[in-house]
Amino acid sequence: MINALTVDVEDWYQTSDFHFPIANWHRYEDRVVENTRVLLELFSFYRVKGTFFTLGCIAERHPDLVEKIAADGHEIGSHGGWHQMLHEMSFEQIREDLFQSKKILEQISGKPVHMFRAPSWSMSPQRYQVLQVLEELGYLYDSSMQPFRTPLSGIKGIPIHPFHPVLDGEALHLVEFPPTVLNIGCMNIPFSGGFYLRALPGKFVEWALKRVNEERSGMIYVHPWEIDMDQPRLEASPIIRFVHYYNLETMKNKLERLLQVFTFSPLGEVIRNHHSFPKVPLYSNGNR
Repeated sequence: MINALTVDVEDWYQTSDFHFPIANWHRYEDRVVENTRVLLELFSFYRVKGTFFTLGCIAERHPDLVEKIAADGHEIGSHGGWHQMLHEMSFEQIREDLFQSKKILEQISGKPVHMFRAPSWSMSPQRYQVLQVLEELGYLYDSSMQPFRTPLSGIKGIPIHPFHPVLDGEALHLVEFPPTVLNIGCMNIPFSGGFYLRALPGKFVEWALKRVNEERSGMIYVHPWEIDMDQPRLEASPIIRFVHYYNLETMKNKLERLLQVFTFSPLGEVIRNHHSFPKVPLYSNGNR
């Protein structure tokens, strides 16, 4: 079974953990290039390709990094322009953000950008119309719907497998690929990326992905800052410090172990290798 390997290219201070105003970003140390290159070297060593969901602002500031990702044969997707949560923007702002981030990434990479991942999985029932905007702008695949709830994001009850969203009775050509969870009974247990991958024992993560692979392809996601133990340690609430800094020292080894045990490809390739996906109606007041 082939799984999708994805990277959300954002710097440590751009995350939703700290929620720093964009106007203050210039105050913080820029570390995304170095950390992304470490991931590129790791993927090159294991001869694996992935999908790099990249912020437009990083592409503008570090075009050489985007060129390097593309030159290494990886797929490039949009992570938005400035890592703004979808509910914090109007639909007009979202459309402009999606258009401009796609445009700058295509100009730098020389490759079409067909994928989007919302910052912090911030797709919600109130923003389902964004899926139609994505399709209108030429995006083919989305990976923004988290199939479990957290205080920050997520949509309870959506499918845990890839699907075609149906809005207002119209099935989109767009394919939605949610982050991989382990379904046990009525529970969807996250394990496949970010804090969950850092926090959980590596053996459990391997076991869970093998269980998922008995039925379908899975998807792993990481952030460059999650392999960076030398990033600045800021004062913040205990919960924010825990979520952002916990187990950073384990992430690279866990990721490397997954690369040794499982087979990975870019997300687009995994989707294209499947012949069909179910059509699932979505409603602005909930998914059913």
